[in-house]
Amino acid sequence: MQSSKARATPLAPAQAPGPRRNIPSIGPSITKAEIELVTEAVTHGWYGGMSRYIDLFTQEFSGYLEVERCLPVSHGTAAVHLAMAALELGPGDEVIVPDITWVASAAPAAYLGAKVVLVDIDPETLCLCPEAFEKAITRRTKAVVVVDLLGNMPAMDRISKVARKHGVAVIEDAAEALGAQYRGRMAGTLGDLGVFSFNATKLAVAGQGGALVTNDPALFERAKLLAHHGIDKRPGARYYWSTTIGFNYNWTNIQAALALAQLRRLEELLDRKARIFRRYEANLAGTPEVRLNRTAPGVRNTYWLVTAILGGSLRVPKETVQDELKAFGIDARPFFYPISSMPPYKRYCDRRDMAKKNPVAYSLSPYGICLPCAMDMTEADVDYVCDRFLSILAKHRK
Repeated sequence: MQSSKARATPLAPAQAPGPRRNIPSIGPSITKAEIELVTEAVTHGWYGGMSRYIDLFTQEFSGYLEVERCLPVSHGTAAVHLAMAALELGPGDEVIVPDITWVASAAPAAYLGAKVVLVDIDPETLCLCPEAFEKAITRRTKAVVVVDLLGNMPAMDRISKVARKHGVAVIEDAAEALGAQYRGRMAGTLGDLGVFSFNATKLAVAGQGGALVTNDPALFERAKLLAHHGIDKRPGARYYWSTTIGFNYNWTNIQAALALAQLRRLEELLDRKARIFRRYEANLAGTPEVRLNRTAPGVRNTYWLVTAILGGSLRVPKETVQDELKAFGIDARPFFYPISSMPPYKRYCDRRDMAKKNPVAYSLSPYGICLPCAMDMTEADVDYVCDRFLSILAKHRK
């Protein structure tokens, strides 16, 4: 963050409003390749071919990540839930989660009756703070969810060392970071289990979908069993025979076909995200009070969302900025709220204490705004957003 004492740099003057545009916050790139595979799945993916594209996706996704086992599921939350269930989390257990993330990183622990322990983030990476993680460990701590927030990655070497020292399982939530790398290793492969999402806002979309990956055969078999009503699908197993209470987390062939086409274009999609981010970076470089996503050393960032944290004389509440951008046809998103501030999580903590316990989360969240970064944004679109964004900030400068 920029210090409040930093010398203010004049903002670019607001230009004439010009024609109003409609700029969505986020969205995919769909080409003939996706349409052809989905059409093929709809037309021929039935009867004996109902799992063809699921099988192809599983094979190619595993190969891309260089992992031994991949379980495609219905959505990213299902993947988190199955990862926690495979670790047999339950009442009496504690799961550490960063306070700034989408709630799906935490909610499945509550489904299972475990206690959600929310800890602070690192001010540079915006991901899990290694020191806060270690400080929160107790004899009841069984797992930690490490979130690759916004496509960046935390200090995984330090986090992994702490986890091994205390016998804590690591679930890496790479829902926002498909294609990111940490010192040459793919996001989602640095923990005991990794989880991904393919919903309509992610880097590779399937409409809805997710995946769990692991190199641990026992964890994989437990997750696979639970994903389909506890039915054992191994050769020779009894058909339609439920061996335990499970869930209906199956994916569809049609969704897999869409995700497969996106996976095959992933490097192109990552390049689009990087170019959009660089355009924002160039346009906002003269305003030091606006801090964009940072990339940790040794990390390849996916820039899933372009996020501006406002500081100094430009500490404008994110909701105000969001509303005023909307008047220009710009659909922005607020930066995540601390999970500990939300009503369902009051049972685990006192919000007044959490603001002191997690000062980084509570100081940055109110002033974070996620600017549009849909895959099909043009440079002119980014320029339009930046012009209106800076004009709003100029009006509110203190």
